[in-house]
Amino acid sequence: MLSKAIKAFVVSLTLTGGLAMPAAADQQQCSCRNLQSIQEELKNADYLAKFFADTAAQLKVVEDDLIEAHKDETDPDSNVSIYDRSSRKRAEIMRTFKLPYRPAHGYKGPATVDMTYGSCEQKPAMLEALRNGSQCTELADFALEHEAVHRAKCAKDTAAVYWDRLPSYFVAEEAERYREQAKATRALLKRIIDEGTVTIEAKLEPRISGPQFDVIYSYVTQSVEMEGNSSPGSDTWTLKGKTRRAGKIKNVKLAGMSCKPSGQINDDIDMALELDGLTMGLDSKSKGKPGDIKIRCKGGHGMSMRPQGEVDGGNVFADEAFTIGTDVSQDVRSLPFAKYVPSGMSVSGKNTVSVKLVCPGT
Repeated sequence: MLSKAIKAFVVSLTLTGGLAMPAAADQQQCSCRNLQSIQEELKNADYLAKFFADTAAQLKVVEDDLIEAHKDETDPDSNVSIYDRSSRKRAEIMRTFKLPYRPAHGYKGPATVDMTYGSCEQKPAMLEALRNGSQCTELADFALEHEAVHRAKCAKDTAAVYWDRLPSYFVAEEAERYREQAKATRALLKRIIDEGTVTIEAKLEPRISGPQFDVIYSYVTQSVEMEGNSSPGSDTWTLKGKTRRAGKIKNVKLAGMSCKPSGQINDDIDMALELDGLTMGLDSKSKGKPGDIKIRCKGGHGMSMRPQGEVDGGNVFADEAFTIGTDVSQDVRSLPFAKYVPSGMSVSGKNTVSVKLVCPGT
């Protein structure tokens, strides 16, 4: 027979988690204010689903090999305990186990919720502590449902049958529960982002300098509210927005003379922000509009000759973490336009793109 420790290992690894019970009095429905908690719970659930699925597959190989060996009395492994060898393999694999977040942000409940060996019961006090320790209602519900399904399966199979299974079956059951928990958490993540408003604004201040030339530019992109919603059929979605950018010269020195800049150049900007709820990437396309920059120096003046209708664009950033407020700061030397700076000139400065998730009511 499988020992209590071996049989219970999967149940005791449940980290946030099932009896249907009323919500805690002061617990709120999840909103985008809980974004970090939901993201970390999702990353944990995804990790656990994959880890346990991979583990179950490896344990099944061990178990199937020994089942075959037991059919042949001449096989050296014919008397080896299937449970023992599988559990040893499981222990070896568990040494590589490392949750992305332990605990997830804001979780204050128990690290484990055990099912009593030989029964289909869990302590109500532990389940209540799990609910009360969760950041918001839906996260608590998902964890409690996870546990409730374990108990329901045990009751359906009977406790005797449930606990008399090979280790791979316990692990496979756990993988399935975390797949379902991840699915529900991902849907929640989409909902709370859809309910909020994503805004983007940007400021680019490059400095181009060289012999007899030193200019600091300023390009300010107005804040824009991005529009669009997630889709149940895809884990990624795109938000779009239209805004304007104004470009000016902040300071300019030519041939050692301090000059006075005036005017501005203008662009219409189309933005597309791709999200999966965890990371984001931004594409931008600009189109030149009427506007000129003038420079007046001692002894003369100059004027920009920028053509209207000029189109430019491309990827601004990719694979950045999506948070309530994210400032993506880039060295302008890494941007595409830096390649076009004439030889002998240097470029420096920062491009900062601010992406915010504004929650309803704020």
